[in-house]
Amino acid sequence: MRGWLTAVAGAVIVATVSAQEARTSGSLERPLSANDRVKMDLVAGDYRITGSPENRVRIEWTVRDAESLPKVHVFAEERQRELTIVTKVPSNSHGRFTIQLPNQSDLYVRLTAGNIYIEDIRGNKDVQLRAGDMRVDVGRAEDYARVDASLWAGDIHALAFQTFKGGLFRSFEWSGMGRYRLRARLMAGDIYLYSKAAEGR
Repeated sequence: MRGWLTAVAGAVIVATVSAQEARTSGSLERPLSANDRVKMDLVAGDYRITGSPENRVRIEWTVRDAESLPKVHVFAEERQRELTIVTKVPSNSHGRFTIQLPNQSDLYVRLTAGNIYIEDIRGNKDVQLRAGDMRVDVGRAEDYARVDASLWAGDIHALAFQTFKGGLFRSFEWSGMGRYRLRARLMAGDIYLYSKAAEGR
C-alpha cells in the first residue's frame, strides 16, 4: 500500500494517493499547537470534527470507489497559529471525512453541502452550511458569551439553550457570561446545538 505526503514551504501538506491502488480510504497527520484557529473550506460530503487531548491534526477520508480516491485532495497549511484545511472531492463520490483536532481550538468552517458533526471542541465556533444537517456539541452553555443561529428552512434544535424553532427564516440569539462565541448559519436543513455531557453520551 503506497501513499505520500508532500510538505512544502510554510508547512503545507498536500495528501494524494496513488492511482494504481485499489483503495477507498486515505489519511494525513501532523503536529499542531493547541489554541490555534482552524479555518476550513470544505467540499460537499459528510464531516465529523472531533477534539482530542493530543496536539495533532489527523484527517481520514473514504470515498465510494477506488477510482475516486486519487482525485481526492486534502490541503493543510499552518501559518501564524492558524491552520487552513481545504478538501477537494469529485462529485458523486460520497466523501466522508473525520478531522481530529486539539480539543482547545477555534473553528471557522464553510461547507457547501452535506452533514457536519462537531464534538468535544472547546473554543469559538463559526460554522456555515448551505444544505444538510449541522450538529454541534457545545459543551457547557455557561461557557458562551454569545450564541446566534439562523436558517432559511428547517428546524433549530438548541436544546443546550432551551430553544426550539422550526419553519422558514428562523433564528435565535442567546447571551451569557462565558468566553466563547458560537455562530451557526444554514440555508436548508436542521441545526442541533446540544451538550453531549449533559445528555450522557
